[in-house]
Amino acid sequence: MLLKSKIRSIIKKLDGNLIGIGIKDKSILEEINRNDKIVLCDLLNSISSESFEVDKNKKKKKYVKNLVKRYKKIDIDYMIIDSSEIEKLLKTFIVDSIKISDKKIYIYSDKKHIARRIEKRYRRYTKNTDITKYEDGYILEIKTDNVKIGFIKRKLYYIIDTFSNISDLIADLLIS
Repeated sequence: MLLKSKIRSIIKKLDGNLIGIGIKDKSILEEINRNDKIVLCDLLNSISSESFEVDKNKKKKKYVKNLVKRYKKIDIDYMIIDSSEIEKLLKTFIVDSIKISDKKIYIYSDKKHIARRIEKRYRRYTKNTDITKYEDGYILEIKTDNVKIGFIKRKLYYIIDTFSNISDLIADLLIS
């Protein structure tokens, strides 16, 4: 089974509120439009589309910081995310997505190492993660119901992720 067809079948089953980040495929967008059970749907495609060509990274970082403020009072049931949109923002995005989502988060990726890294960071907060391999990619499913995030734990992992990002940057500089 192909990755896009599985995402479409997931969307058919959804009911409630949905946030989609980085969804560019027209067949997936049409499936979201066809599903009448989806009450509220925000597609945050402007993060990577042509509207922010000048300074994409600053817009991404600023937008992700405001994600919790924007959706704190709205009960978001599901999130469907393209991993390429959040790959460099995992340090803050993981905690924010857990705070926002009430039921499940679906993250799809075409690279195994990115999916594993995202799963490893989500496993810090919840053990209900599952990676499924398809012909052309991976889908990471995270169940976020009844997840509590402590202040000390959140700050500790923020520091660890900062050092991890710095070491990755140094390694990339030394290799190139």
